[in-house]
Amino acid sequence: MAKRKSAGADVTGGSAEYGADDITVMEGMEAVRKRPGMYIGTTGVEGVFHLIREIVDNSVDEAMAGFASRIDITIHKDGSVTVVDDGRGIPVDKHKKTGMSALETVMTTLHAGGKFGGKGYQVSGGLHGVGASVVNALSEWTEVEVRRDGKVSTQKYARGKSIGGMDVRKPDETDLPGTGTSVHWMPDAEIFPEISYEWEAISARFKEMAYLNQGLTIHLRSEWHDNVWPFNDVTYMFDGGVQSFVRSLNRRRNAVHQNVMYAQETIDDVVVEVAMQYNESFIDNTLSFANVIRTGDGGSHVTGFRSALTRVLNDFAKKNNLLGTGKDDIKSLSGEDTREGLMCVISVKVKDPQFEGQTKGRLGNPEVKGAVEQVVGRTLVEFLEDNPGDGAAIINKSTTAARARAAAKKARDLVIRKNAMDGGSLPGKLADCTEKDPESSEIYIVEGESAGGSAKQGRERQFQAILPLRGKILNVEKARPERMLAHEEIAALITALGAGLGEDYDEEKLRYHRVIIMTDADVDGAHIRTLLLTFFFRNMPQIIGNGHLYIAQPPLYKASRGRSSRWLYSDAELDEWTANRLYGTIKITSANNADLELKSTKIGKVLTPLRDYIDSLEVARVLNVPDNVIEKLVNDPEYASLDFRPERPAEPEAPVETAQASLFDDASSDDSDADDSSEAVDPTQVAEVEEEDEPEILPDRTFDIDGYTLTKDIFNNPAIQRLRTIYPVIQQVVEAGTLTVEKGDAIVATDVAWNDLPATLDNNSDRSGVNVQRYKGLGEMNPDQLWETTMDPNERVMLRVTADDAMAADDMFRTLMGDEVEPRRNFIRANALEVKNLDV
Repeated sequence: MAKRKSAGADVTGGSAEYGADDITVMEGMEAVRKRPGMYIGTTGVEGVFHLIREIVDNSVDEAMAGFASRIDITIHKDGSVTVVDDGRGIPVDKHKKTGMSALETVMTTLHAGGKFGGKGYQVSGGLHGVGASVVNALSEWTEVEVRRDGKVSTQKYARGKSIGGMDVRKPDETDLPGTGTSVHWMPDAEIFPEISYEWEAISARFKEMAYLNQGLTIHLRSEWHDNVWPFNDVTYMFDGGVQSFVRSLNRRRNAVHQNVMYAQETIDDVVVEVAMQYNESFIDNTLSFANVIRTGDGGSHVTGFRSALTRVLNDFAKKNNLLGTGKDDIKSLSGEDTREGLMCVISVKVKDPQFEGQTKGRLGNPEVKGAVEQVVGRTLVEFLEDNPGDGAAIINKSTTAARARAAAKKARDLVIRKNAMDGGSLPGKLADCTEKDPESSEIYIVEGESAGGSAKQGRERQFQAILPLRGKILNVEKARPERMLAHEEIAALITALGAGLGEDYDEEKLRYHRVIIMTDADVDGAHIRTLLLTFFFRNMPQIIGNGHLYIAQPPLYKASRGRSSRWLYSDAELDEWTANRLYGTIKITSANNADLELKSTKIGKVLTPLRDYIDSLEVARVLNVPDNVIEKLVNDPEYASLDFRPERPAEPEAPVETAQASLFDDASSDDSDADDSSEAVDPTQVAEVEEEDEPEILPDRTFDIDGYTLTKDIFNNPAIQRLRTIYPVIQQVVEAGTLTVEKGDAIVATDVAWNDLPATLDNNSDRSGVNVQRYKGLGEMNPDQLWETTMDPNERVMLRVTADDAMAADDMFRTLMGDEVEPRRNFIRANALEVKNLDV
């Protein structure tokens, strides 16, 4: 076995001389452009979205202050973004300290804004005064237009610096009415390697904002996403606020009681809004916000809510004798018991919130705890008294959780006692590493004893531990905690990691900071990987959230010719290797397109998408989609973005007049008795309409294409979407008509149809001495091969598991692993024909 490098870090020396001249002072926007990650977290796609959030947060602050009712966000075709609000408008008069206009000060100076003195905003999400200036600094250009004091003021900037002075003019008929601010910017390609936008993440965030700001209208339109489903032009406005939010989140989770508990009150300048409803799941889904900012790590508002919830439910249960009096009955409910199956949204608005750093993950204000506890305690008591049936259902849910918790504790104790009797705390099947520092240690969770044996022999013992699992672990989505803990393989996994699970999870006790799932590249391996991901997501989400969970990527092929060989990790790599080794002097041309000429590596790059296109085309034909319809869907701009939303019936005259009022008319509702989940928006731009009672189900719109009826399901089928994605890559080949294949000076094939090209190339390639071996099982590799391809830190490829959108991940796990058959059946029907390499 080849000698391996130690896992230690490399140390490089610097200059021996180090003095005052080596200290660099970066002023103004230079620091932001030099270290953008300090201000926006990342320069990836999430960083591009962060710029939008910063500007929209400023507009939301205007709404929370009561001066704005609508925000319009437009993502333009060129990647630039415009945000318009109908707030007061950024001040444009001269700032005494800077000597510049207040507008230029805000846009070009860090830590300058209206959030510090307390006069501009009583409540805001932005605290550090860096939002607008950071966006400006990280943009190629920025244009700001302010409408206030009967004037329109405009100023332009480039990479954080103003270009010329501020232009002031009188408003004309092309200007929006009233006051407000418009910011238009282009993210700088020098800062962001890829300028792109994820529609689902963006629309979900702004829908969330609309829920949290009752009566605020947020209109999102994207020219960047021409083919997005459900659509790329949506408007959100919820009169029901967080109550509508909870109903929406619980829609697919089978609520255990009908009514949503809703509390809204202001105590000592703290605005508290809470909604909660229980469902049949075993998970605590509590979403918390402070000044509309998601506090993923909780804080004082969550602590106050939990304290009130546990106290009130215990008092109600004891008062109504719902805990029982038998020997095995529950004496009292713990906080964990009262939160099982809870769907809750907590939103507080505080004058001076104390967040932990710029990420604002946890709220620290001590006075918020008392305010939330007081509001929730009083409202929950009234709710339980007014709805005794709902109260009984909630207590029944909590007592069931308490009994399960007691059983789970017994199971945990049994695991601990068994380990103690075995003479050690670690499972016998674990091959541990000698390194004791968790940051330098990693554990491979390996499928099967055979692969585990190869991994144990091939690993670097100093920092790599191996835990082989026998068979498929329990599906924890359907199992209660006590049954899960009794499962031998899961118990071994929990013990090996050492950090506990659920509320007992302790990051400090985690024995390895890289937990790597390594399964076979076949359908069984994919199933085991999904079961493990479900276990971690449900029981140790911190391992995912803190970036400790990875998926190993073993190679799919070993290709060799003569003495040279190479491990290949994808079909695309195989095609490129094949093209370089086998096709030699082969050249592809077309009489219809003189610009088309493919040789060697270029052939390899087009083969994989061409094969994928052919496979997806066959799926589309199985779905009985005619070829002429497919051609239009993939190539005709008219069908790039189709709106399948139901045609809504005409609204009564008065609401229509209100909904069609001018762009910045007051969108707030004066009717306090209005349906708490209605969305008062333009009926041509309705994103969703949430009804609380028996919603009217309208049929989706369909489209007639040359006599074929195109439905939403067909349009969104993965095969159709894949055809549309791949087509631009192979368009030149497909549209070339027939192809000619030359080998050296000889023409070996003419009039070759594009879909026959892969077979023609294979028939005219020299395969002598070529061997391609497909690897499906890790056990098929020798220990040296497993180290070389999958375990060597210098060579391996791994995927880090993230759950950026926890609710979307929750829905996916529920669909694939939960009790409801219908959603899983629909998912399989939509994706079954896309499965490749299925072993039967």
